[in-house]
Amino acid sequence: MRYERWFEHLWRERHRALDACAELTDEEWRREFGFAAGSLRGMFEHIIEVERSWVEDDILAAGVSRTETPRRDDWYADPRTTRRRSEEVAQITRRLLAGLDASRLAETRHAKDREGGPATFTVAEILMHVVTHELRHHGHVQAMFRLLGRKAPNLDWI
Repeated sequence: MRYERWFEHLWRERHRALDACAELTDEEWRREFGFAAGSLRGMFEHIIEVERSWVEDDILAAGVSRTETPRRDDWYADPRTTRRRSEEVAQITRRLLAGLDASRLAETRHAKDREGGPATFTVAEILMHVVTHELRHHGHVQAMFRLLGRKAPNLDWI
């Protein structure tokens, strides 16, 4: 499977989950659960901004600074605006993937490891991390739905 297909699967399931979130009240969207990124709103913000950060800041090295909190509040106000932000970030990732060939996958990037120390990763490692990172959080999204007493969306790829 190519990276383009992996990401298309991720975005499809992310949007399936956001479509299910459209039925939630604002209180349910923002309810804090005490695990993962706290709320469904926080979870989607985390998933999407991690993708953006790794792709844009680290792989593409666009030098974009972290987004200010007030703008993030606008982007993640509700499932509809969150989906719009997801689609914006997906376009950045699509642009990267369209220009990616096998030789670029071995290129290295300097970033921070999980403890915040300096580390070097290949582009392939970063892309794999972004994919597995979101897949792990799909389980959190489903758990949050269940804790709300709602039917969790099926986020299986096949």
